[in-house]
Amino acid sequence: MTQTLSRLSPFSRLFLPCRMPFWAQAAAVCALFAIVGIAALDDYGMTYDSTHHRATAAGVADYALGASEEPPGWHSNDRYYGVAFQMPLLLTERSLGLQDTRHIYLTRHLITHLLFIAGGFAFGMLAYRMVGSRWIALLAMLLFLLHPRLYAHSFFNGKDIPFAAMLVIALYLTHRAFRKDTLGAFLLCGIGVGLAINLRVFGLMLLPMILAMRALDLWQVGREDRMRIIASAGIFLAAALAVVYIIHPYYWENPLRFVEGFRVLARHPTIAENLFMGEIYLSDDVPWNFIPVWFAITAPPVALALGAIGCAAVCWQAITRPLAALRDREIRFRILMLGCFVAPIVVVIALQANIYNGWRQMYFLWAPFCLIAAVGMRALAGGGRRLHMTQRALTYGVACFGLLTTLTAMAALHPHQQAYFNAMTDTKTPGALGNRYDMDYWHVAQRQAMEYLLARYPDDILRVWLGPGKGRNLILPQNDRERIVIADAPEADFYFQPRVNLLETPHPPPLHAIRAYGSVITPIIARDVDAYRAQYNDAAANGTLLARSDFDVYAHNGALYYLKAPPCEPGDADVWFFVHIIPDHPADLPADRWEHGFENLDFKFADHGVRIGDECATARELPRYPIERIRTGQYIKDDGLLWGADINLAAHAAASVVYESIAAGGYGPPVAQSHFDLYLRDNVLTYLKEPCAPDDTDAHFFLHIFPATPADLPAASRELGFANLDFHFADHGADIGGKCVAERDLPPYPIDLIRTGQFVSGEGRVWSAEFPIAR
Repeated sequence: MTQTLSRLSPFSRLFLPCRMPFWAQAAAVCALFAIVGIAALDDYGMTYDSTHHRATAAGVADYALGASEEPPGWHSNDRYYGVAFQMPLLLTERSLGLQDTRHIYLTRHLITHLLFIAGGFAFGMLAYRMVGSRWIALLAMLLFLLHPRLYAHSFFNGKDIPFAAMLVIALYLTHRAFRKDTLGAFLLCGIGVGLAINLRVFGLMLLPMILAMRALDLWQVGREDRMRIIASAGIFLAAALAVVYIIHPYYWENPLRFVEGFRVLARHPTIAENLFMGEIYLSDDVPWNFIPVWFAITAPPVALALGAIGCAAVCWQAITRPLAALRDREIRFRILMLGCFVAPIVVVIALQANIYNGWRQMYFLWAPFCLIAAVGMRALAGGGRRLHMTQRALTYGVACFGLLTTLTAMAALHPHQQAYFNAMTDTKTPGALGNRYDMDYWHVAQRQAMEYLLARYPDDILRVWLGPGKGRNLILPQNDRERIVIADAPEADFYFQPRVNLLETPHPPPLHAIRAYGSVITPIIARDVDAYRAQYNDAAANGTLLARSDFDVYAHNGALYYLKAPPCEPGDADVWFFVHIIPDHPADLPADRWEHGFENLDFKFADHGVRIGDECATARELPRYPIERIRTGQYIKDDGLLWGADINLAAHAAASVVYESIAAGGYGPPVAQSHFDLYLRDNVLTYLKEPCAPDDTDAHFFLHIFPATPADLPAASRELGFANLDFHFADHGADIGGKCVAERDLPPYPIDLIRTGQFVSGEGRVWSAEFPIAR
């Protein structure tokens, strides 16, 4: 049958994979990916720091060629970053004579993607060596290449993807070196590891792991082979360190600077915000489960299951066959893969590392995890040569089904696979994901937003605010670039916000929005000052004033509005707002907030607010459940509270009713007048001040009750001669639209005299009033 097929077509060998060398099969898969990648190349945008990395590489190139004394940024943290990938990109650009920025960045994206595919080829070769099955190796290779997030990042991420690809290439060279066991193979392995270290300091983990494996070889051989093993280990280490030194100009003057660079990059100085599980965390204070959760909710589910089985299989081998694990290189290499996956996560958690932008800084974990998944597939399919056909078919079928569902999801999201989430999250409810996780932290989808504006306004010059970084229009054709003017926020006609999934209700809706799973990735908000002014004027005129402070706080149409009258300085808004919602019924809280007792809706002005002239206004949508209390204000991390308001909604509603009754004459004339007017009805003393400022209620209130019969006093108060009912305004009152109302129940016994007022501890009384009670 095989001979017949071979005679039918010269291409028949492609349909007889067992007759085709595995490297050719892997190369064919990579060629297919390259063709698809070239076709999709112009669909992806740029990150906000793409121009910065290109400029850094250009500065280093000029320094290396003697054209400058030192590169730009030599006195910043840029000097610690290696240029093993950025430099070839720059040299390619210069050798091709590229001048147009569109051609420059498309070329950079293409090379980045091809390096990712080369990493996939090395992955396939390594998987084949590890499991001995070409079908399992090809399936695992597809698992690696078809991670939706890594696939999208393989076009525009010139930092994390090159390291992920270089790491798997270094792992392949490591396996090859141990298999061939020659000095040349270990030299090549050292070069690969050195390149990986240059790209990311996490590459250092390979040094002790490989040397430990070589030490185990030294323990198992005779005396005549020990010198060869020691020599190969020495060549490996020397080659790795030499590559790190040679291709990192900052270390040329002093190699010991590497220690300095390692210390800085291990605890990265950049502080960024992360939206994670519904809360904002700064990157130096993320929860311990930040990386595990991001990894779990953004990986294809079948790959997660196969990887978990592979982890169990490797651990079982290590536990049940400890001596074989020390002697058998293949088992040791599987343990090495498990270590490459687990160890970095443990280190990040233990050191409380500075992590941001989801788990992109840890994308290199995907290659060892998929290699472990290949081990899991091998365990499911059977370990011997005679595999049970049903078992093998079921294993391959599950893997193929997982790949098919992943491809379907990638096609639906294209070209925004960087926003992929799996079924472990709520991908059905519109807006749910955008309220809990960052969708497009690198603002890559802004390209599609700019293209929408260009198509909608074909003849206009468009002034656009893009947020951090100003080069994301450089990948557009020249005519389009000239019509997109990058402007600061006050001068822009349109602006894009990174987090707006809670923005749409309290603000005028976006002109257009790029979405995934019903959540906004990038909105286009038309800067219509009149619309914003009308929106906030409506809140001020028809909403309920809940508090007055640096910002006046209104409730209107299910949202909190924060309004600051002019002049509003940048510092008034460019800090954090905290919003803590305490419900009437604790069960209404999301499950992950039960132990805290409140829902945290903290936000930054830039994410939800706008400046209208010299006024500042922002809003935050409130939950739909009944609310008992709202605590809100502003703070600066590590510097503390700027201002705050504790708003008891029940007290606020009660105070409104009391004021309306007083205004209608239901309380009669005041029994005393001072800084506050005092009213007495139904054995309740009411305080009223109109208009009222925050300073009017900051001081403590004292209330001393003198009974007609001293024996009516509680025993603890008889020595004083009066009952002390001192209180804080926030506990018994509310500011309702600039009118401060507080109520205090009086004792039930006959009262002869009431003395009340306000005081400041250590400074004395602010005001006081005294009046008898007619009997």
